[in-house]
Amino acid sequence: MSFGWTLTGTIFELVLAYLLFMLAAFAGGGFASGGSLSKRQLGILDLALFLLPGLCLFSACVVIVLHWFGGSTASYAWYALPLLATAIYMAYLKSMS
Repeated sequence: MSFGWTLTGTIFELVLAYLLFMLAAFAGGGFASGGSLSKRQLGILDLALFLLPGLCLFSACVVIVLHWFGGSTASYAWYALPLLATAIYMAYLKSMS
């Protein structure tokens, strides 16, 4: 694993965490103010507000730790974890509309 790619990927993950927080805040706020939602739906929207950015930080930390312990280039696949969670979140939002 290259230090440069690990640093670049981590910086992109931190920027993605900020953008996913904004996505979850505005999408959740839009759905919450637009109609009557169940407590379960509101709970999922609230959870996504912290879970999506948290997954970015988690995956960045995992890649850094794997870099320190000599992980292979397959370790970079951890950077895709927040993208997968975002796709699931977007599918959930689409099912709500």
